[in-house]
Amino acid sequence: MLNGHRMSPTGLAGEHVDGLPPDTAAAYDEARVTASGGAFTACELMCRKILMHVAVDKGADTNKSFAYYIDFLQNAGFITPPMKPWVDIIRLRGNEATHEIPASTLEKATGSLAFTTQLLRLVYEMEFRAAQFMPPPTA
Repeated sequence: MLNGHRMSPTGLAGEHVDGLPPDTAAAYDEARVTASGGAFTACELMCRKILMHVAVDKGADTNKSFAYYIDFLQNAGFITPPMKPWVDIIRLRGNEATHEIPASTLEKATGSLAFTTQLLRLVYEMEFRAAQFMPPPTA
Protein backbone atom coordinates (compact mmCIF):
# COMPACT_ATOMS: atom_id res chain seq x y z
CA MET A 1 0.00 0.00 0.00
CA LEU A 2 1.19 3.46 -0.83
CA ASN A 3 -0.77 6.39 0.60
CA GLY A 4 -3.72 4.09 1.24
CA HIS A 5 -3.86 2.80 -2.34
CA ARG A 6 -2.82 -0.52 -3.78
CA MET A 7 0.35 -0.29 -5.84
CA SER A 8 0.19 -1.58 -9.37
CA PRO A 9 1.63 -3.73 -10.70
CA THR A 10 2.00 -5.93 -7.68
CA GLY A 11 4.39 -8.85 -7.44
CA LEU A 12 3.23 -12.09 -9.00
CA ALA A 13 1.14 -14.14 -6.56
CA GLY A 14 2.10 -17.69 -5.77
CA GLU A 15 5.36 -19.48 -6.38
CA HIS A 16 7.18 -20.68 -9.47
CA VAL A 17 6.91 -24.43 -10.20
CA ASP A 18 9.51 -26.17 -12.37
CA GLY A 19 8.80 -28.90 -14.89
CA LEU A 20 5.26 -27.97 -15.94
CA PRO A 21 4.05 -28.87 -19.43
CA PRO A 22 3.42 -25.73 -21.53
CA ASP A 23 -0.41 -25.75 -21.35
CA THR A 24 -0.42 -26.36 -17.60
CA ALA A 25 2.28 -23.72 -17.10
CA ALA A 26 0.19 -21.18 -19.04
CA ALA A 27 -2.91 -21.96 -16.95
CA TYR A 28 -0.90 -21.73 -13.70
CA ASP A 29 0.65 -18.42 -14.77
CA GLU A 30 -2.85 -17.12 -15.54
CA ALA A 31 -4.01 -18.13 -12.05
CA ARG A 32 -1.03 -16.29 -10.56
CA VAL A 33 -1.64 -13.17 -12.65
CA THR A 34 -5.34 -13.04 -11.83
CA ALA A 35 -4.66 -13.39 -8.12
CA SER A 36 -2.03 -10.65 -8.35
CA GLY A 37 -4.45 -8.34 -10.11
CA GLY A 38 -7.23 -8.80 -7.57
CA ALA A 39 -9.34 -11.01 -9.88
CA PHE A 40 -9.90 -13.58 -7.15
CA THR A 41 -12.89 -15.32 -8.73
CA ALA A 42 -10.91 -15.75 -11.95
CA CYS A 43 -8.05 -17.23 -9.94
CA GLU A 44 -10.42 -19.78 -8.39
CA LEU A 45 -11.70 -20.71 -11.86
CA MET A 46 -8.16 -21.18 -13.17
CA CYS A 47 -7.15 -23.35 -10.21
CA ARG A 48 -10.14 -25.60 -10.94
CA LYS A 49 -9.25 -25.67 -14.64
CA ILE A 50 -5.66 -26.66 -13.82
CA LEU A 51 -7.01 -29.92 -12.37
CA MET A 52 -8.40 -30.71 -15.84
CA HIS A 53 -5.09 -29.77 -17.49
CA VAL A 54 -3.20 -32.14 -15.20
CA ALA A 55 -5.64 -35.01 -15.81
CA VAL A 56 -5.46 -34.66 -19.60
CA ASP A 57 -1.67 -34.32 -19.51
CA LYS A 58 -1.48 -37.52 -17.49
CA GLY A 59 -3.64 -39.48 -19.94
CA ALA A 60 -7.31 -38.63 -19.34
CA ASP A 61 -9.57 -38.31 -22.36
CA THR A 62 -10.52 -34.80 -23.45
CA ASN A 63 -14.05 -33.38 -23.51
CA LYS A 64 -15.18 -35.21 -20.38
CA SER A 65 -16.95 -34.01 -17.25
CA PHE A 66 -15.06 -32.35 -14.45
CA ALA A 67 -15.95 -35.29 -12.17
CA TYR A 68 -14.31 -37.62 -14.69
CA TYR A 69 -11.04 -35.69 -14.42
CA ILE A 70 -11.04 -35.77 -10.61
CA ASP A 71 -11.81 -39.50 -10.63
CA PHE A 72 -9.05 -40.07 -13.17
CA LEU A 73 -6.48 -38.25 -11.02
CA GLN A 74 -7.53 -40.23 -7.93
CA ASN A 75 -7.64 -43.60 -9.68
CA ALA A 76 -4.25 -42.99 -11.31
CA GLY A 77 -2.72 -42.11 -7.92
CA PHE A 78 -2.00 -38.45 -8.62
CA ILE A 79 -4.39 -37.44 -5.83
CA THR A 80 -3.48 -39.48 -2.78
CA PRO A 81 -5.78 -39.89 0.25
CA PRO A 82 -3.95 -37.17 2.27
CA MET A 83 -4.27 -34.75 -0.69
CA LYS A 84 -7.99 -35.34 -1.26
CA PRO A 85 -9.28 -32.77 1.30
CA TRP A 86 -7.28 -29.91 -0.15
CA VAL A 87 -7.95 -30.92 -3.77
CA ASP A 88 -11.62 -30.84 -2.78
CA ILE A 89 -11.10 -27.25 -1.63
CA ILE A 90 -9.80 -26.34 -5.11
CA ARG A 91 -12.76 -28.15 -6.66
CA LEU A 92 -15.41 -26.68 -4.35
CA ARG A 93 -14.12 -23.11 -4.55
CA GLY A 94 -13.86 -23.40 -8.33
CA ASN A 95 -17.42 -24.71 -8.47
CA GLU A 96 -18.56 -21.83 -6.27
CA ALA A 97 -16.79 -19.34 -8.55
CA THR A 98 -18.47 -20.96 -11.56
CA HIS A 99 -22.00 -21.38 -10.27
CA GLU A 100 -22.55 -18.80 -7.49
CA ILE A 101 -22.94 -15.02 -7.60
CA PRO A 102 -20.67 -13.83 -4.74
CA ALA A 103 -17.10 -13.00 -5.73
CA SER A 104 -14.20 -14.85 -4.19
CA THR A 105 -11.88 -13.23 -1.65
CA LEU A 106 -8.15 -12.69 -1.40
CA GLU A 107 -7.96 -15.29 1.36
CA LYS A 108 -9.84 -17.97 -0.59
CA ALA A 109 -8.04 -17.35 -3.88
CA THR A 110 -4.56 -17.37 -2.35
CA GLY A 111 -5.46 -20.54 -0.45
CA SER A 112 -6.64 -22.26 -3.63
CA LEU A 113 -3.53 -21.06 -5.42
CA ALA A 114 -1.32 -22.47 -2.64
CA PHE A 115 -3.06 -25.86 -2.81
CA THR A 116 -2.74 -25.83 -6.61
CA THR A 117 0.97 -25.04 -6.31
CA GLN A 118 1.50 -28.03 -4.04
CA LEU A 119 -0.40 -30.34 -6.37
CA LEU A 120 1.75 -29.18 -9.28
CA ARG A 121 4.90 -29.64 -7.23
CA LEU A 122 3.97 -33.21 -6.34
CA VAL A 123 2.82 -34.20 -9.82
CA TYR A 124 5.49 -32.41 -11.89
CA GLU A 125 8.27 -30.61 -10.06
CA MET A 126 9.54 -33.50 -7.95
CA GLU A 127 9.78 -35.75 -11.01
CA PHE A 128 11.50 -32.93 -12.93
CA ARG A 129 14.03 -32.41 -10.12
CA ALA A 130 14.64 -36.12 -9.59
CA ALA A 131 15.41 -36.51 -13.29
CA GLN A 132 18.37 -34.15 -12.80
CA PHE A 133 19.98 -36.73 -10.52
CA MET A 134 19.20 -39.84 -12.53
CA PRO A 135 21.94 -41.40 -14.61
CA PRO A 136 21.44 -41.00 -18.35
CA PRO A 137 19.76 -43.99 -20.02
CA THR A 138 22.15 -46.48 -21.53
CA ALA A 139 21.70 -47.63 -25.07
